[in-house]
Amino acid sequence: MLDLSGYRNPALHFSGGKDSLACLYLLRPQLDQLTVYWVNPGDTPSETLNVIEQVRPWIPRFVEIQTDVAAWRNEHGLPSDIVPASTHPLGIAYGLSDIRLSNRFDCCMHNLMLPMHNRMVADGVDAVIRGTKRADTGRVPVEGPTEFYDVILPLRDWSHEEVFSYLNSVGAPINPIYKFFGAISAPECMGCTAWWDDGKAAYFRARHPEHHREYVAKLTKIKAVVRSHMIELNGELED
Repeated sequence: MLDLSGYRNPALHFSGGKDSLACLYLLRPQLDQLTVYWVNPGDTPSETLNVIEQVRPWIPRFVEIQTDVAAWRNEHGLPSDIVPASTHPLGIAYGLSDIRLSNRFDCCMHNLMLPMHNRMVADGVDAVIRGTKRADTGRVPVEGPTEFYDVILPLRDWSHEEVFSYLNSVGAPINPIYKFFGAISAPECMGCTAWWDDGKAAYFRARHPEHHREYVAKLTKIKAVVRSHMIELNGELED
């Protein structure tokens, strides 16, 4: 059990993914001491929604924060791991491209991270528990005291395998998405066209074939605009 005695308003940052789910089960005996926050971007995979709906009834204080990621993408462009200058608003204005792209972190920040952070700050949260692990990227971005609240990472030194083993041991619902994503984080938004290393194509092909066609069509457009810049870059290097 975590020692939460020094906090008046602790919270769990919940996404419905395997790591935050493991945190939820670890904290189950202490849920009367904290609030569980979830951002619903309006585009959550149905499999993840099913997991959330299974655990939600026994969470005493559950706060759902609603955002509209589809509307954000319509205004700011498809999220991409590579964002060429031609797809920037100025590039669009000059007619350099007819497709607008946004950085993947900008999309996640505006539709997931900032809404969660702002709501917690507004609610006076003084400690945030997250499922971030060193095994995810090799380095945790933040831990311990911050100017807003303390960040607590109970799974920091866990491996992916240990997370799955723990979830199985406590009888937690296992998201079938992980049959396709292995130990890597699953997508939080169905319409995401970034995070190219997470394996969405295989998942869509197997479980949502109608969405797979749309996904491939969007990636094909992104590939075309990225390719033109790569040709220019290679030309400079070969000069």
